[in-house]
Amino acid sequence: MMREWSFLLYQDFDTLAPELQEVVYRSYYSMVYKDIFYLLGDHALTEDMIQEAFFKTITIVGNHKVSNMSAWMRQVARNLTYDYLKKTKKERYTVDIDTVINIENDVTLGMQQISVANEVEDKIRDELLHQAITELKPDYRILITLFYIEEKSYKEIAAELGLSEQAVSQKLMRARKKLLHQFQSKWVDFNGK
Repeated sequence: MMREWSFLLYQDFDTLAPELQEVVYRSYYSMVYKDIFYLLGDHALTEDMIQEAFFKTITIVGNHKVSNMSAWMRQVARNLTYDYLKKTKKERYTVDIDTVINIENDVTLGMQQISVANEVEDKIRDELLHQAITELKPDYRILITLFYIEEKSYKEIAAELGLSEQAVSQKLMRARKKLLHQFQSKWVDFNGK
């Protein structure tokens, strides 16, 4: 997994899509969690340290020539943790490996449950959006389909429908507003608010 995304760290991380940023962070989290938890013995503190190490890693990676990215990233996280321990003069906790594995399994299960919940919510949202689109007036439905699904330009839509580009722009704006209103009413009804 590391090889699949480590090259992304050499790019400007802020320009990556949020979904891709999350994948990179979750992979990093999984990779260093055991090491950091073993040193700190505190789940919340471990999460804070991983986040700080991740930000440090993406900030300094461009300044280093790294041959083994995985080992280097682990070392950055460990060094940051050692620095924290020295600064706070905390003793290292000794935790057996079974405790680390159990906590990691609990965290993984929690993330999987959140992931499933997000997938279900995404599916429901998509179904409600589809319903809202089918309830639009035919000319609005056609415009939404041509622009968003078929990804045609205003010029192409205008030529296909025999309208001016300005008319397409105005009608598409009205179609968006109507779609937003219909979708929001369905979403609010679904969420019970």
